[in-house]
Amino acid sequence: MNARKQLTVPLLMALALLSASAPFAIDMYLPALPDIVRDLDTTQPMVQLTLSAFLAGLAIGQLIIGPLSDALGRHRLMLVGTVIALAAAVFAALAPTVEMLILARLIQGLGSGAAIVLSRAVVPDLAVGEAAARAFALLMTIQGVAPVLAPVLGGVLAEPIGWRGLFWVLAGLAALQVVVVLVVIPESRPPEERSPATVRGVLGNYAFVLASPGYRGYLVTFAAAFSAMFCYISASPFVMQEQLGMSVRGYATMFAVNGVGIIGGSLVNARLIGRVRTERLLLGALTVQVTATLALLAATALYPHKWLIMALLFVIIAQISIVMGNTTALGTGLVRERAGSASALMGFAQFGIAGLVSPLMGLGDDPGVTMALGMTACFLVALGAAVYATRTTAGPTSAS
Repeated sequence: MNARKQLTVPLLMALALLSASAPFAIDMYLPALPDIVRDLDTTQPMVQLTLSAFLAGLAIGQLIIGPLSDALGRHRLMLVGTVIALAAAVFAALAPTVEMLILARLIQGLGSGAAIVLSRAVVPDLAVGEAAARAFALLMTIQGVAPVLAPVLGGVLAEPIGWRGLFWVLAGLAALQVVVVLVVIPESRPPEERSPATVRGVLGNYAFVLASPGYRGYLVTFAAAFSAMFCYISASPFVMQEQLGMSVRGYATMFAVNGVGIIGGSLVNARLIGRVRTERLLLGALTVQVTATLALLAATALYPHKWLIMALLFVIIAQISIVMGNTTALGTGLVRERAGSASALMGFAQFGIAGLVSPLMGLGDDPGVTMALGMTACFLVALGAAVYATRTTAGPTSAS
């Protein structure tokens, strides 16, 4: 089909820029969280709510915009989402109180959620088979690189320009995304292929997907594993900087190294798919994560040494791309007839539950122990759900 010839390298790079909305908006300001506490005269849990609000916006945005784009088209909603993200970033940079910052982050999440879910939707609109697989591989690689670059930029820029300056940088990124949507990204879903936007139809699709026991198991696995990641994301600035005495730049470097671990895990996973069953890769990675988080819990409680904690965190985080990628493949593979709805539910659960877990990391007297407890609990749930899913799936969906 002629439309599929439009999946060019510039278009893929543009979609990758949109898919990086969340990593940059989340990871870039992490090194400055302690500064926000001081500047806005607030508390750690309140500042962590700025992260939770953004995650809630991402969850809601994906759940709503994904089905709407099937009926209204991708381009118009993508433009609206990037403009909203731009306005919200400016609002955040000017926020006089932590309450206003939380509201700005919620709105920013809604706009970014639209950009993320629609950047994924454009690829199957324009490509099938190997071309689509290569396109998604590029998007996944960029999503792995973004968490490496974002905290490094945040750590380098936090001191000279402050946390408000970081939000001005995010506003600049959003403005670039608006231009890219206008200039590079075409409408990928023609009117004749659009579906009616009825509430009954959307709810019916979600009911079909949730009727699969295996999918439900993978859905919980996906959400719980991502929530463990956000226990680390929201608590680690306070653990590493305030509890263990690491500098802002040192923390940003550590975060970037862990991001390199995510990319490495993704490359290892790609090598093993086709040689090892997908279910075994998933269960193996989760087992490593549970074991390492139990060791992290013991280390933070009994021997909170900086290098030991950093090493354990690297082992844990390096597995996350294996877990997230294989869980998505296995879960959506069980309900291919409603793959769009399945992806929307995973995105909603991913950011929604992570948003609920994140503020809990501000509780307790020992940030390190709280982080380790949260990560351990989430990974135990993820492993249990993955075991349930693999055992209830008839004719397992293996890597092929």
